[in-house]
Amino acid sequence: MGTQPTAPQTSTSDKLPPGEFQARWWTWASQPSGSNPVSDTSGRFCMRDQPVEVWLLAGSLGEGPVERQCRVPAAKPLLAPVVNLASDVAECERFMKNAQGEVLMDGSTQALTRVSATPFTYEARAGNPFDTAAGRINSVGCGLYAWINPPASGEHELHIRGSADGKDVDVKYKLIVGSD
Repeated sequence: MGTQPTAPQTSTSDKLPPGEFQARWWTWASQPSGSNPVSDTSGRFCMRDQPVEVWLLAGSLGEGPVERQCRVPAAKPLLAPVVNLASDVAECERFMKNAQGEVLMDGSTQALTRVSATPFTYEARAGNPFDTAAGRINSVGCGLYAWINPPASGEHELHIRGSADGKDVDVKYKLIVGSD
């Protein structure tokens, strides 16, 4: 098995390399538009089809500020993309050229992991908001991601702000972390 170049993983999860966490995120995010966590404007779909290792959060499709509320189980690390793309190497290079953003958890800046073009495979569902065909998709992903250690039980505010390639993301989450 050959090795593939990967982005530095200094601030990423110990458990999942960029290709794996992008595969989980894009599979989760590629649900039908009527129940999609990225196009969701309230947070009602945030719990749907979450993977075991990490709790995934969504940015937006860039259509303006979004506010969501989400219940999160205790002891789960969070993964939130600031801006991200599934495409090819050339598009990722263009997309990441001016990518910027920040994630604030209860007002504290979170470290961001910059992921350059990384190959991965994910499962897309019919009717997803990315106009991707249903089925197994081989792609190249990139973006800015925040890995957040499991937050303490209780209420937290998470604010995701970013921009890349003319797309602006501004999402506020009210997270309710508990032992549910």
